[in-house]
Amino acid sequence: MEKLSLPALAAKFHSLVEHLDVEPYYKAFHTSPQHDGAPHIEMRSGKFEFVVTERGSELQRISDLHTDEVLYLLLEGITLRMATSYELRNRKPHADGRAIWFPYQEELMARFKASWGEKLKAEHARILQTFPFS
Repeated sequence: MEKLSLPALAAKFHSLVEHLDVEPYYKAFHTSPQHDGAPHIEMRSGKFEFVVTERGSELQRISDLHTDEVLYLLLEGITLRMATSYELRNRKPHADGRAIWFPYQEELMARFKASWGEKLKAEHARILQTFPFS
């Protein structure tokens, strides 16, 4: 498993997102809290932590992550933004929007890494077991 420093991880992230058709705001790599719901990455004991804060409160912290796991989490957020925008442009009346955005987001993630597309597809399947398409 590749082990990177925080600046090297940021460089790898930027190389992955530089050509994505999404606002520059979503391509930012933060290493400190923004308090606006944007994730930032911290490093503790040689491992990465994915942290989300909003209005001074920590909403999520995932610890003990490797490079690949951090990149997956960051890109999942960006592709979610892209997929929901895609769904809005291709909306079908009276249809559950997830029927459009889930497959599109899975496709976007698979472009980075096939296993990421499969992982996201499994996550979406778990969501749909609990909350089926309406």
